[in-house]
Amino acid sequence: MTKLPSGLMPNDSNIEIFADPENFGKCYFATRGEIKPFAFLPSDVLNNLCSELLEDKKAMAALKVMGHTEGVGMLEQYNYCNRGALDGTADITIAGCKTREYVACGRKGKCVGEGKVCSPLVVNGSQISYRELECLRLIGIGLTYKRIRAEMGFRSVTAVNSLIDRLRDKLQCTSNIEIALKVKELGIV
Repeated sequence: MTKLPSGLMPNDSNIEIFADPENFGKCYFATRGEIKPFAFLPSDVLNNLCSELLEDKKAMAALKVMGHTEGVGMLEQYNYCNRGALDGTADITIAGCKTREYVACGRKGKCVGEGKVCSPLVVNGSQISYRELECLRLIGIGLTYKRIRAEMGFRSVTAVNSLIDRLRDKLQCTSNIEIALKVKELGIV
């Protein structure tokens, strides 16, 4: 059974930040059964998130290249990239503990902030590279090894087999069906 996202129930004071899928960089948050725009987060929470961002020099520089130069817009984009997944883990707990997460934004491989602003996909303690993520997406949409080879530009099926074997190990899956189910669970497709 899937866990209900934090903040959706009236008695849940945890905060779940989630991305607006229609507007890249825009977020909302849920707490105590209410959903509000990101900028309406309590000031102590915004200040805490701002302190976190200011400490991340690599992300600050990348956000500027992405066109965000100051204020809540920069902070909102940073949280979109690091806390925008609507999942069952609170992004900010009542105690103030913050969690960062992988966000399947659809811009992987095309975003200048990739790897600098966003959190990487980590499964079972293993980081998933962009090429591995691309392969997972192709498996998730049901492509054959031959089609995956063509889409990813591999010269041989052996290279595809090797990549998928590595992914099976990282995801702790025994078949492509298990991989496809894991891809859906992670929100990659």
